[in-house]
Order: sequence, then structure tokens, then C-alpha cells
Amino acid sequence: MKKYFFITLFGISFYSFAQVNDSLVESRIVKPLKGNSTNDSIQIFKTKIDDYKFWTENSKQSIVDTTLSIKNYYNQNFIKQDLFGKMIFPNSGSVVMDLEVQDKPFVISMLPFGKKYNYYGVNDVRYFDVKTPYTEFIYEAGVKEGNFLSTTFSHNLNSRFNYTFHYRGLNSEGRFRREGNKNNSLVFSSNYKSKNERLTIQGHFASQKLDTQENGGVEDINDFIYQDDRRLTNVRNIKMNLQNSRSEFDSRRVHMTGVYGILKRINASDSSVYHPIQLKNTLSYEKQKMRFEQGIAEFYTSPVIGNDTRDKKYATNFSNTTTAGFQWTNRLKAEAGIKFQNVKVGVDDVLVNTNPEIEFNPIRKDWSESLFGAVAKIDFDWNEKLRLRANGELLQGSNYDGLYNVDAALDIQPIEGYTLTAGILAQSNIPSLNLMYNQSYFADFNYFNQFNKENTQKIYGVLNLEKLNTTVEAAAYNIDNYVYTNAEYLPTQLNDNINYFKLKLTNHFTFAKNFNLVSTVQYQNVTKNEEFMPLPDLILRETFYWQGKVFDGKGELQAGLSGYYFTGYNAFQYFPVTNELMMQNGDQIQEIGDFPIIDAFINFKVQNMRFYIRGEHLNSMFSKEPQYFSAPGVPYRAFKFQLGLKWNIFT
Repeated sequence: MKKYFFITLFGISFYSFAQVNDSLVESRIVKPLKGNSTNDSIQIFKTKIDDYKFWTENSKQSIVDTTLSIKNYYNQNFIKQDLFGKMIFPNSGSVVMDLEVQDKPFVISMLPFGKKYNYYGVNDVRYFDVKTPYTEFIYEAGVKEGNFLSTTFSHNLNSRFNYTFHYRGLNSEGRFRREGNKNNSLVFSSNYKSKNERLTIQGHFASQKLDTQENGGVEDINDFIYQDDRRLTNVRNIKMNLQNSRSEFDSRRVHMTGVYGILKRINASDSSVYHPIQLKNTLSYEKQKMRFEQGIAEFYTSPVIGNDTRDKKYATNFSNTTTAGFQWTNRLKAEAGIKFQNVKVGVDDVLVNTNPEIEFNPIRKDWSESLFGAVAKIDFDWNEKLRLRANGELLQGSNYDGLYNVDAALDIQPIEGYTLTAGILAQSNIPSLNLMYNQSYFADFNYFNQFNKENTQKIYGVLNLEKLNTTVEAAAYNIDNYVYTNAEYLPTQLNDNINYFKLKLTNHFTFAKNFNLVSTVQYQNVTKNEEFMPLPDLILRETFYWQGKVFDGKGELQAGLSGYYFTGYNAFQYFPVTNELMMQNGDQIQEIGDFPIIDAFINFKVQNMRFYIRGEHLNSMFSKEPQYFSAPGVPYRAFKFQLGLKWNIFT
């Protein structure tokens, strides 16, 4: 299969030379409509890259990016995100460890930690407006066997209606035993605006299935570190803790937003139409299912209940938000309204204990919560030097009251080329439903916990020095009632607070015209209750590369080296049964980190096609006693030759 794929790519690369450069204007030839006219001349109209736009639920429009940039290189992976501050498991599509505190979205969900980076949330779905049909292909080779493919097709039937299909599929076997991944996501999105632009509607349907083989890490880490014969000949000879286990997370979601404008105004700056008063309604429904199954009882010492060795549970989330908005040109936009939300988590059948020798208390069949409250949002864009954006929610429920989310930021440009952003985030939310509720055939892993609200306060600042190509970021967090999984595999709530701060510096230095050095360094520290949120103190990344035009300006080349490093720390380990992180056992603490990962890359662009060729983890070939781990008990992969492709097609 791979042979035919490479042959196809070879042919495509020649074809792409004939495409029109995306930075130039593209010509389109349209035949005249048949009629009484005797004019049989052709009509030519032109499109440019600005005619291909996309946006998400809460973001402004962006233009499709076809550039060969270091940012796009960082994002060329199966989660389509920069991996700084993260550590991936050895196989594509597996768990992604956070090396820093991540902001949590204000949602109530059963989504487990182990699946969150492979999942499309509401704000991850893109809506498009394109002048001609647009197609995007993203390809990455899998680990050992398999492939990752992400494809998008978008088409405007006319200037007012667009539909888009997006598919993301991954099938990667992995090098170690029982770590295969099969992920499939299908998203259909569409948007419409009436002829007078008074009514706009956008919505999507998303179907996602994330299927993972679970091996529980290596049985003995010394087999990986010291047994060269096993590690170098075939790492599949290394024994894993779980031999016949898998987890699955399914999601189906329908989401729709409609806006109706009252009155009509013309924007003096660009002659666009807008409506000063807008009525808006957003309706969303999602059902999630989670399953863990194990063919035989192994590794875990918990007694097993019954004969069905499959854990199954579900969660539903319905919400409806209605707001009224006001807009004054493009400078001031404000809206406020009400929101209703109902969440439920449960099982179809309660486990029945047929063994009187096992002590087991069945959990309740389900739990639900109905919430009602207010929402508000403001976007004040006075000029290029001053902008304020803020949004907030306040919800009351029967079990939880006073849930809130306030997110505000102020952008200031005191001097041209220097921008300062200062912001706050205050959040009080229901903890993860996955940590609150679980039914398992393992007697010890059944629980229902109506925890207190998790509270987070964050203040942050970002200084962007454009003339120096430098960005400085600082943030401080206070987290109350943090929920984690203890060393006995049970979720627990910390009756105290956690304090954390970070300072991050990024600089892009260009010299000798084509040479670049991109440096990113982050220092962070958990100053209180570090054992409940272990993180490395220092994270570093250096990327040195050359970039310039080749083939008489018809192509562009980017080649260099990248190094990634974080200091050692006593990380949480991964618990496959719930797909969450848990504290390590006090008698067997393993430190991870304190090893570099060095990659070499050669990327090139021909018209709208970008090729990404990487030699990942080069230095592993010189490690006699490898100490590189993604998580406790989970070795990171050794050297890998990686091929990637991104192709934007404008037809």
C-alpha cells in the first residue's frame, strides 16, 4: 500500500508544478449561459487566496494558510497542534501528556484525559466560505504500520450557502505490543445567509470513534533500559502489563446557531452590511459513550464481578442559549441572554454481583443535573491600539449552584510594534463526569462521587515585541478542590488549593537572510501541593533551519534541526481503565524527563503542496541505556523516519 502511495505522490508533485501559485491571482474561465445573446466570448473572473475563508464558533474569519512556515511545521502531527509543553506516547493517536497547566473549556463532559487531544469539540469545527471548491489533504505515516489522513472538502453552492465535509482517520499499529489505534471522525458543517443578510444559520454534525488498544506500560522497565537484545531486535519482545485490553470513546453531536438581524446599516469603512440589533439562538445536543474491556482478568488485583468483562457508560449533554445583541459598526459588539443545560451520566444496566464472597455495593444507575442561568459577551475594538473582549456565564442547578466562567482580556499597543495583552480567567465548574461516575466489572473501580466544584483563577500577560520577533508570556494560577486519581486507582478531591506560575519566552532570530534560530524556553513551578500536580521545572526547544527559494523560485525549501528537552519530574502515570492519570505508587516512583529529543527535517513546498520529511529522535540511536519515557512505565519510541504531506487544492 505504501509503495502505491509514494508513486502517487511522485506523480502529484509533477502535476503541482502546473498549478497557479497561491500568492498570485488565479484565473477562472466561465462559458456564457445559453440565451438570445449573440456574444459568444468567454468571461474571465479572478480569485485570490483571500476568497477562501474559515472560522469557528467563537472566532473571527481567517484565510486558508498555504505558507511554508515554522509554525505550520510544528503543527504537522496527528493532533494538528504545536507539541511544545506536551509529551506524546510512542504511537500516533495515543495519549498526550501535558507538561504544563492547560486551561479547561467551560463544558461538562465525560471526555477522559487519554482521548481529549483526538476529539473535536464545538469550537474545533470549522465553517467555510469559498469562492470555488476547496480541498485539503493532510497525511502522516503511522508508526510501524498504518497511516493518518485528514481531508476537507468545502463548496459554496452560491455566495450565501456553503457545505463542508471533513474526515479524519488514523490506523497506526505501533512498535510495542498492544498499542494500536483506530480513530475515525466525520464532521459535516454548513452555513447560510439570506439574500438580505438578515438571517444567518450555521451548524454541524460530528461523529467520532476513538478506539485504542491498552497495554498498561511495560511489565519491567529494566527490560527496555538494559535488555539490548530485546529492545534492538524487536521491542515487541518486551512484556506489557495488559495483554488483551482496549478502550473506546464514541461521540455524536448536533450543533446549530441562528442569528436574525433587526434594522440595517452600512459600514462606512468597507460598505459591508450589518444589523445593529441581533437575536441569536444556539442549540446543541451530544451523546458520549465510553467502554473499557479486558478479555481476561490480569494485572489488576481487584476482584471481578460477573462474566461480562466490559465497562460501559454514557453521558448526554443538551443546551440551549438565547441572546440579544447590539452592534455599533465594527467597534462595539455586545450580547446577553439566558442558557438552559441538562447533563446526564449513567449506564444501561446496573451490575449484579453473583459472587457472595465479593463485597460490592452497586452504584446508582444514573445521575443528572439541570442548569439555568445568564450569559454575556462584549467585544470593544476602539482602534488598533485598544481592544477589550470579555465573556461570562453564571449557572444555577439543583445539585450545583454558582457555576461561573469569566474570561476577559485587554489588548494595548502603547508603541507601534509593541503589544501588551493582560487578562483574567475565573472559573467554577463541575469536575469531569468520568471522575465522578464509573461502573466497572472490577469491584474496586466502581464509584459515584458528587464532588465539590473545581475553582480556577488565572491572571496572565503577553508582551509581543514585533520588531524583535519576541514574545514574553507570564501566568499565575490558583486551583481549588482539584480532583485527581490517587495511587489506589480512585478519584479523590484535594481539600486545599494548588498554586502554579509560568514564564515563557519565544524568539525568532533571522540572520544571513535565510538562516533562522527559533528559541522557546519556559520556566514553571508548582509552589503549593506539588505532589498533586507534578510538572517539569524547565521546558526548552531550539530549532535551527535554513529556508529559501529553490528551482528558480518555483519551490521553497526548509531544512534544519530541532531539539526538545524538559527536566526530570515524578509524573502521574496512565490508568487505562478510566483513561485518566493517577498518582504513582509510593513504593515504585519513576522519574521521567531529563533527556533530549533531536529531530532533523527537510520540508519543501511546490505551489500549494507541502512535503514534511523528518528523522525523529535521532539521538536515540546513540543511547546505550535509554531512559526516555513518555510516562512512567511507557517508553517513548526510538528513531523514526516520518513522512508528511499537506495539499491545498483550489479548483
